[in-house]
Amino acid sequence: MIGSKLRWRSALIAGLVGAFSITACAPDGPSQTPEPPVSPSMREPASPGASCLSGGGVAIGPGEDAQRVVNAHGPGTTYVVKAGTHLRNFSVQPKSGDRFCGEQGAVLDGGRSLASAFSGGATKVTLDSIMVVNYDSDRQGAAIHPQPRASGWVVRNVSALHNSWAGLLVADGMTILGGHYNDNDQLGIGGNAATGIVVDGLDDNPTTLDGPELARNHTLRASCDYESGGMKWDVGQVTVRNAYAHDNDCRGLWADINAHGALIEHNLVENNQAEGIYYEISQDAVIRNNRVYGNGIRAEGWYWDGGITVASSFNVEVYGNRLSGNYNGITGTQQDRPDSTPPAHLLDNYHVYDNLICATHGEHPTGVGADNDADLARRDISFTRNTIQSSPCE
Repeated sequence: MIGSKLRWRSALIAGLVGAFSITACAPDGPSQTPEPPVSPSMREPASPGASCLSGGGVAIGPGEDAQRVVNAHGPGTTYVVKAGTHLRNFSVQPKSGDRFCGEQGAVLDGGRSLASAFSGGATKVTLDSIMVVNYDSDRQGAAIHPQPRASGWVVRNVSALHNSWAGLLVADGMTILGGHYNDNDQLGIGGNAATGIVVDGLDDNPTTLDGPELARNHTLRASCDYESGGMKWDVGQVTVRNAYAHDNDCRGLWADINAHGALIEHNLVENNQAEGIYYEISQDAVIRNNRVYGNGIRAEGWYWDGGITVASSFNVEVYGNRLSGNYNGITGTQQDRPDSTPPAHLLDNYHVYDNLICATHGEHPTGVGADNDADLARRDISFTRNTIQSSPCE
């Protein structure tokens, strides 16, 4: 279950014991701080056509019952989703190997009456250049909702917008290339125990920032502390690069409950109400070379709402990031988290180095804190070679 957890809020932190802050100023000698990537903006992203249209396929027209068309063909069929609005007639369980290639202007509109556009347990399904809007999924559901073990899906240049919970839920081995997961009632992309996920751009260039846009997702069905924001996942291994996560009513990128092996790199994360990048009760992550600006707008205090915050997690490296204008900078928190055991999640083996941290509005450009009397000075926690400055650097 995504996001079901215990989060002790600021009211319980008033009696904080044992918190400490480690802050590194600019080192002597040449600067180790990262330079910003070239061509950073996704504000006007490219929208290439479907890469699988050239070979043709079985047409699904705006007035047809899409599932009936799929039922009439075997696995591994290529379908051409014709231009126009497919209103309340496109809710499909694909067969393994099926490909759905959207013509320019193909819109699947659930009319807030259909639960999902794509679902089921088929493997190696491809969705390419389709817009999916106004689906009415159940709690913690999505407009695109394969089963977690439905492996090998490729979702390329898809827009999932204005859906009632999430735009997309990931499945094992899913590759998400480009696209837009915006303006959903609760969440852009979610993950429930799926693993081996790659979220990336439409090409191999880490400077073009053409990965998914995760923007303006709300808290209309549940609070931020339960589940909301750009992308949130649990348990599995996930790589997120080249994404633009911005202006969400909760967090930008959020790993929760025994996530492991995360690589979060080359993303632009800005103007989210809570933390920009939040790694919670999880382990084994690298968070590097991201630009993280203006997050933590709600300003909850303590060590919360950092541009990057690691909560009760271990074996995490944070380096090469550029942060500016966040409430706090790069922080860590330790709490008792019985909802996550086993294992017992400790803030430990946490190394923060070679970051540029500018113009934080809270009390902690860097630092860690505990609200359960944990002696963090005895843990392997280090902040080294970070450059901190009072003026903005975005």
